[in-house]
Amino acid sequence: MYLHRYLRLTPIVAVSILLYWKLLPHLGDGPLYGNWNFDSSDRCEGNWYWTLLYIQNYATDSECLAQTWYLAIDMQLYIISPILLIIVYKWGKKGAAVVLLLLLGLAAYLFSIIVINNYSLVSGGGGGGPDDYSEDLDHYTHNRASCWLVGFLFGYFLHTIRGKTINLSRPAVWVGWITCLALLFTCIFAMYPYGLGKTKTLPSVNEAFYVSLSRIAWPLGLSWVVFACMQGYGGLANSFLTSPLWQPLSKLSFCVYMGHLFIQNLNGGRTRVNTYFSNYDIMLRFWQDFGFSVLLAYVMYILIEAPCGGLETLILPNRRPAPQAKVQAAEPSKEDIPLPVDLEKQAPESSAAIDPANDSTLATAPPLESKTQLQTSEGNETS
Repeated sequence: MYLHRYLRLTPIVAVSILLYWKLLPHLGDGPLYGNWNFDSSDRCEGNWYWTLLYIQNYATDSECLAQTWYLAIDMQLYIISPILLIIVYKWGKKGAAVVLLLLLGLAAYLFSIIVINNYSLVSGGGGGGPDDYSEDLDHYTHNRASCWLVGFLFGYFLHTIRGKTINLSRPAVWVGWITCLALLFTCIFAMYPYGLGKTKTLPSVNEAFYVSLSRIAWPLGLSWVVFACMQGYGGLANSFLTSPLWQPLSKLSFCVYMGHLFIQNLNGGRTRVNTYFSNYDIMLRFWQDFGFSVLLAYVMYILIEAPCGGLETLILPNRRPAPQAKVQAAEPSKEDIPLPVDLEKQAPESSAAIDPANDSTLATAPPLESKTQLQTSEGNETS
């Protein structure tokens, strides 16, 4: 299980390290090239191997690939997940309550360190600027585990209701969707008035509430989307999310995730003049980054991910038995079921229909011997 996941992710991660470290510095130049975003190749000099072990968020202060903080956290939570599974499997709802207490405890810890260190989403805080904020609150597993635990508890809930249909009234469905959208939009737009260049300021306690609670509210909103679609209350959302048009992108999603910063750093670093920001220019910038990221992801998938996935299947074949189709006895149709026959009514008709003189089978049969002939033959046999 763990080896399969490691072999599934690591080839793309290793190639991405090579692209960022060795290839990106030679593809362009400019006044911002190499120091404007996450494209400093010096980060990979002495710590690239921590990224391949998925412990770079704790092992080093300078991560080789900025986006791999998520892979490290996800891998570490995946490794410890059997412990939580054993808890809920053995103790059921009591075990789920223990996981819930763990979730609330981690959220309280996150709240406390923001207040104590005076962290800020805008200015960073903590005495070291935005880097201290990012490393302490974003890159550590214990500060990111609360949202993962919400998904864990939701998965346990789905396990308890498997095979059941939850009937909800129309008002209840509307309340669920309104609450879901309120949670998601609050997480997205709540901090908009307090961004860079804004006149409003936000106290540290308020930011602590936002950061700690948004990491619970976001997965709760997504949980309702999944639940509603599974139970038949998804409507247009279910039709949109289950569209077959997403299947090609789903194959490329991991490669897009690993390669998108490569394209963004290349396009941003080679800028030599001032950029005029407008909605249209931002849309152009988005689509050019997205388009080239998908093209790069397609090349990486064809050359690396798909072949390595095929080799991994040969090395570690699926040990799960293939599901066998249940063979059910065919039910006879009404035409094949014989109707009951009245023998008393059928006998005269059958005897009248058969003519011994004309029937060949009866003509070849020996004639029936009389009672006298039978007695004579029995006497001869005894003598």
